[in-house]
Amino acid sequence: MRWRRNLALSVRALVRARLRTALSAGGVAVGIASVVLLIGAGIGAERMLLEALESLGRNLLVVGAMPVQASPLRGAGNAGTTLKLEDWLAIDGEIEGLARTAPVVERELPARVGGRTLRVRVNGVTAACAPARNIEVIAGRFIEDADVRSRERVVVVGAVVVQELFGGELPLGERLSIRGVPFRIVGVTEKKGVSVDGSNEDEMVLVPLSAAMRRLFDAESLDRVYVQVDSEERVATARAEIEALLRRRHGTAGGPDDFRILDQAALLRARQQTGGTISRFVTGISAVLLGLGGVGLLAVTLLSVRERYGEIGLRLAVGGRPRDILLQFITEALLISALGGALGVAVGAAAVALGGALTRWPMLLGWQAVVYPLAISVSIAVIFGTYPAFRAARLDPIQALHSR
Repeated sequence: MRWRRNLALSVRALVRARLRTALSAGGVAVGIASVVLLIGAGIGAERMLLEALESLGRNLLVVGAMPVQASPLRGAGNAGTTLKLEDWLAIDGEIEGLARTAPVVERELPARVGGRTLRVRVNGVTAACAPARNIEVIAGRFIEDADVRSRERVVVVGAVVVQELFGGELPLGERLSIRGVPFRIVGVTEKKGVSVDGSNEDEMVLVPLSAAMRRLFDAESLDRVYVQVDSEERVATARAEIEALLRRRHGTAGGPDDFRILDQAALLRARQQTGGTISRFVTGISAVLLGLGGVGLLAVTLLSVRERYGEIGLRLAVGGRPRDILLQFITEALLISALGGALGVAVGAAAVALGGALTRWPMLLGWQAVVYPLAISVSIAVIFGTYPAFRAARLDPIQALHSR
C-alpha cells in the first residue's frame, strides 16, 4: 500500500540523517517537557488547594474585622478592633442553620522552652474551633469549654513547635512559656502543612480564648469568627444574614462595612488569581520553547526537501503523484515530532517526579500531562511541516532533476 511505502521511505530518510533528526526532535522535546512540567505543577497546585480548602473546613464562612493587615484568615498585630465578643454571640444566637461558630484572636509571639525560643502564631480559641477547622489531635486533648470559662493556662501545639522546641519528643505535660506566661501542654495537633492563606498550620499554638485575650494579648476584640453552616445550600443565605446583622449592630447600613466575610469560593478565586500570574509566565516560556522547536522542525524539513530535489524529481518523473510526495514529507515531520513528543513526555515525567521529591510543591502526573503534550506535538508537525511538504509536492520534475 502507498502509505506503507511512504512510511518506509520516511523512516529510511530520517535514519540517514540521524544527527539532524535528533536535533530537530530534541527541540520539540524541550518544549513538550516544559508543557508536561507545567501541567504537572498545575495539577499539583489544584490538588493542594482543594486539600487546603478541605482542611479549612466544610461550608465555612470567615468573618474578619476591618482593616486587616493581610487577610481575615491571618490575624495580625494591627488587625481591626470592630469585631467584638458580643458580635460573635449575636451571630451564634441569632443566625439559624449554623453548625457551630468559633471565635479566634491571634498574635505572633515568642514561645520559650528552656534555652530555645521560637516565634509562633498564638491562637485564642474555643472548643468549637477543632471541628470547624478540621483540627485533629493526635495526642492528648483539645481546648475545652471549661478551659475557656476558667482561663486555664493550657496549650495545644503543632508539629513544628514539637520539632523545634522539644526535638520531636511528645511534650504532653511539659511547660511552654508564651510571652513569659507559663502554659501546660495538653495536646498535639496532627500535621497539616500550609493552609489556603499561605500560613503554616503546624507553627500554630492554641490556647483558651479567655486566657489569650486577658493574660497574653490584653485584647477587647476578635480577629475573626469561623462560621460553619450546616449545609452547602444555606451558605449564601447565612452570609447575607450575618452581613445584615453586623451592619445593624455596627450602624454601617448604607456605608462602608467595618468587617469582611470570605467563603471558600472566594478563597479559591483569590488563590487561583495569585497562581494565574505564575501560570501565564510559565505558559509563555513553554510557548516560546514550543515555537523554537517548531521552527527547528520547519528548518530541518525545508533542508531535507532541498537536499532531495533529485529524488523528488525522479519519483515525479516515473509517475509518482504530488500527493504521495506531500504525504511522505508530512509523515517525516510527524515522525520527528512524535519522537520529540515521546521524549519530551518522558523527560517531563521525570522532571515532575524529581521536582515533587526535591521541593515542597506537590507535582502530579495526570493523563492531561500525557495526552495534551502529544496532541501538541502532532499539531507542531502539521503546522510547521505542511509548508515544506507542499513545496516538495509542487516541484517541477524537470527542474528538480536538473538540480541534482
